[in-house]
Amino acid sequence: MQRARRPAFTLIELLVVIAIIAILAAILFPVFAQAREKARMTTCISNMRQIGTAVIMYAGDYDETFPYVTFYSAKGNWGAKGDQTYTWKNAIRPYLKSLDVLACPSNPHSRAVPGIPLADPPTPGSNGAGWEFEPGLRMPISYSMSSCSATWYPQNTPQGKSSPPLTQAQLVRPADTLFICESTWGNGDMHAAWLWTTCPGVFVHSSKTVNIIFYDGHVKTKRWLQTLYPLNQNNWELNPNPDPNNRKMNGPPGCNYPVPAGPDAKEFKTKDCGPLFQ
Repeated sequence: MQRARRPAFTLIELLVVIAIIAILAAILFPVFAQAREKARMTTCISNMRQIGTAVIMYAGDYDETFPYVTFYSAKGNWGAKGDQTYTWKNAIRPYLKSLDVLACPSNPHSRAVPGIPLADPPTPGSNGAGWEFEPGLRMPISYSMSSCSATWYPQNTPQGKSSPPLTQAQLVRPADTLFICESTWGNGDMHAAWLWTTCPGVFVHSSKTVNIIFYDGHVKTKRWLQTLYPLNQNNWELNPNPDPNNRKMNGPPGCNYPVPAGPDAKEFKTKDCGPLFQ
């Protein structure tokens, strides 16, 4: 008796199916990646809203005075083992439900490993400044306070003593002044010059945008150079110079310097900086 032959795929048919699957994967994988990043970014924004609420609660408990960027650093080696750095993150920690609110899941340095000191630049697992004061010896790296509205010099230094922390009464434009932003370095602060001098410490999402907490507590997503230009309306200074021809940042100690002529300046097109803005 002759056996019935079962139909089988030919080699060409198999190759066609494999090609279709590969095409679908090429189309769908980026979509899935974008969806995951959007979910992570939503978490980051939620965390930043909680941080914004926490610092305003802190100010309410301390005579309407915001925390120092850095309260104490024994040797000026922020985050190094034995430096005992105490930052604004430690100060607002009692107002947060979890330390992990200080971590943005989109940030590659947000997953701190207990006990690993801050490296310069940070390495995977290293902690941000302030980790030695946390019970779990951990401080995620994701957020930095602007040191163009309050100095980054620690309170225990001459510069820090001459520049006390900011009060709510000093805020001229609370809804337009950058307070806390996303970053990839764990010092605890960031100022405007990082945008052209220290770009490895500047964080952007895949959309080339960044989330920012303003002094009134609200969170907004912007492109970095929109925070700087036009300079007479920048988000870094408490009260920008209204002169449209001005090309200098005039903040507290550590934030006084000339600024590139505009968003098309060569300083923003270097190997380190270009990918952040283009």
